Amino acid sequence: MKRILLLPLLLAACATAQTEWARSDTPVAQRQKDERECADIAAQQALDESMSSRPLYPPWTGTGFNRGFPWSPFYSVESPSYFDRGPRQYELTDYCMRQRGYVLQAISPAAP
Repeated sequence: MKRILLLPLLLAACATAQTEWARSDTPVAQRQKDERECADIAAQQALDESMSSRPLYPPWTGTGFNRGFPWSPFYSVESPSYFDRGPRQYELTDYCMRQRGYVLQAISPAAP
């Protein structure tokens, strides 16, 4: 019985409101162009900040290639930055859009 009551609560907690960037007196085409530009800039910056843009030769720091060899003198427990760049890319996109004057707001559902 407790599981049946818990399911609606879990589903409600997982529901998120859809959002979009908005700026007064900005056409949709311009907003989409700015979003693409910011996403491209953020992707390149996040890639540059990650270890993926570095050469993959010893000590392979941050690449994940040494993860299975704890006896290696270059073994590290931190996660490779190349695989963790998604959150940084989101932060950079958010920063770029806010610098251009956009505000992230919830999309109101269409009335039936």
